Amino acid sequence: MRRMKLILYFSSILFCAGCTMQKVPASLPQSKDTSTFEFSLCDWESFPATSTSLLNSVNLIDCEVENVLDPEDVEFEFFQKRGEVFGKHTKNLVSEISLETSEFGANYCVHYSVADEGKMKLLGRWCFWGAGSESIPTMEELLPDELSAVHVTSDGGMVYRAWWKKDSQPSGLAIILCGLGGLSYSASTLGETLLDDGWAVAFVFTVLNIPDYKLNVKLEGENIAAAAIEVFETKFCQVITASKAILQQLKKLFPLLQDAPTALIGISAGALNAPAVYYELKDEIDAVVLVAGGANMFEIVQDGAFTNWKFTNKKENRFTAGELQEIEAEYLAIPSRDPYFLAPALPRDNTLLIHAKWDAVVPAKNGDLLWERAGKPERWIYPSGHLGLFASFAWHTEEITQWINANVN
Repeated sequence: MRRMKLILYFSSILFCAGCTMQKVPASLPQSKDTSTFEFSLCDWESFPATSTSLLNSVNLIDCEVENVLDPEDVEFEFFQKRGEVFGKHTKNLVSEISLETSEFGANYCVHYSVADEGKMKLLGRWCFWGAGSESIPTMEELLPDELSAVHVTSDGGMVYRAWWKKDSQPSGLAIILCGLGGLSYSASTLGETLLDDGWAVAFVFTVLNIPDYKLNVKLEGENIAAAAIEVFETKFCQVITASKAILQQLKKLFPLLQDAPTALIGISAGALNAPAVYYELKDEIDAVVLVAGGANMFEIVQDGAFTNWKFTNKKENRFTAGELQEIEAEYLAIPSRDPYFLAPALPRDNTLLIHAKWDAVVPAKNGDLLWERAGKPERWIYPSGHLGLFASFAWHTEEITQWINANVN
């Protein structure tokens, strides 16, 4: 069945090869929901502010997250040749490898010293530990061991990349929250277009996550709806914290970015996280673009063609359709960081929504709901499915960049 769905998605790519976007202008201003929410803090362990060079002392950085819903293992490897350090996978010359600790956690950051076609690159990994976690490392444990390796197990983590033009001061910063594929074709294509236009670009890998298709997700406790909210809360907090940290890091690297525009772009799963990031950083974000986003995470992960999650009770029995309806109604009655609640806070006149008309990955009905909850801002609708939109994404990056330039001050 899943294979058949994939065939239909790829067929839609071919079918819509010559299709064009339907551009829907923002509706007339309506009374805006000005509700504000006081959510629980994203409570990560804070470390002393330090910066330590690891350039000639590390060959491997292994960062692992052990979690049923969000497992991840990220490795950075290096080798030396004629006294210089290179990335094992990229073969690029490395000018610095640093460990930076702060209120946001621990950051392993790799600076490449040679421009790739005029493009400078930075690669990093933020590691987070919940306050009170049993696995919080000492500062010494964050450093390379006797085998010149770092092995870190954390409660959460985000990978990021940053690009900017060599010998050029960026005109603005675009933060792109990527989808499930990390730095995918669509994200990198848009990033290249923004880079050529003079922007610095930061990619944040925002896996939501889907370890298994039709995953059974256990909900237990006195309030089942609150347990469902908690399923998504950890990932929202990781993306928020990583975005804050990266924004701070790049503004230190380029002080003139303090007064330059910042655009927030969410792609697929990244678009599901973007309203939560905007809500925390709204004073620093000038424009928002959400591509294939939606509202009501509880429904999206159940109905999405790549997720199809099944919620179960504490005895691991699946809830009935009637029970799920009751849980969903209560879920939507409790304010959370779900886009359902935070879409109304998006800057309506500086927000662009891009959707696939027949999206089944982030179901089209949830994209419609996001648009309605956001106050019906400008919207572009592509006549295809989810994959069709992204397969032809290069056709639209110039227009998206033009829209961003016209909507930031």
